[in-house]
Amino acid sequence: MRRLLALLAAVLALAVPTARAAEPLDLDITRLGPPNAAAWMAADATLTQAQADQLAGDARARFAMLSSELILSLSSSLLEPAATVGHSGFAFDLEAAYTTVHKEVVGSNTPFAPGGYPRNYWPTHNKTPTGLLVPSFHVRKSLPYSLELGGRILYLSQSSYMAAQLTGKWAIQEGYAMIPDVALLVAHTIFLGQKDLNLSATDLTLMTSKRFGVSAVTSFTPYLAARLLVMHSGSDPIGYAPPGALPPAVVAGTAQFPSFTRSLYRTTLGVRMTAYATTMALEGTWFGGGAYKAASGYQAYSLQSSLAAAFKLGFEF
Repeated sequence: MRRLLALLAAVLALAVPTARAAEPLDLDITRLGPPNAAAWMAADATLTQAQADQLAGDARARFAMLSSELILSLSSSLLEPAATVGHSGFAFDLEAAYTTVHKEVVGSNTPFAPGGYPRNYWPTHNKTPTGLLVPSFHVRKSLPYSLELGGRILYLSQSSYMAAQLTGKWAIQEGYAMIPDVALLVAHTIFLGQKDLNLSATDLTLMTSKRFGVSAVTSFTPYLAARLLVMHSGSDPIGYAPPGALPPAVVAGTAQFPSFTRSLYRTTLGVRMTAYATTMALEGTWFGGGAYKAASGYQAYSLQSSLAAAFKLGFEF
């Protein structure tokens, strides 16, 4: 699956201009702070063990919040009803989604180490976002037995990053005039382009829709979806020692954010319009936020609610 997603990302790379060295929303994960106490104490010998533990916990909370908001933004779009595109049909869509994000300060009152780290959990190059714009290109191919495969290539605007998504849908019920269509959809998304961050998610969706014909060639299809996102995040080893540090200091100043998994719930409501082979869709996705218990080496943290809006223009035939 990872090879297929990497191939989709390579196609997107041909369509998106080569990124500059540092785009406004490029991330520097080191600025979240070291995720373990040893690296903090190696940087500042005056810290007590309790202070270093608190600082490391705050850094891990910032990492978890960054990962959550980033993957929610990259995977927000559905922009399709429960029905497939037909026994031998294809769909090609240009899409764009905008998701609100937050920038509150995370951390205790314990002083940071000299030359310390900002407590905002969006360590971007030069712009703290309040929302993320994600354009994408989406292809779907219908198969027999009401099955459908699809792929998305996504670009995080004002950054050097992309994501690839592979989807599979099974329309449990479709095509009956008096009964809404019902489908199960699975989507796997991988974030690409940030050297330290390992981020992916699997989206499990139960959706329903009902087509209403307006004329011989035009129809509207409202749809509703309940979605469970299972996020997986972690990092490679990251060096926090200053340039020119001796090998013992380099070893002590190297740390990585532990891998963790979170389940995030959201709801999507949208409508699709078709006219001949042209399709348009508009939808909104609501994430209610919530408090998440300590687990996998991460302290308890909270996520604020967010709203995503998405639009597409495409062709089905």
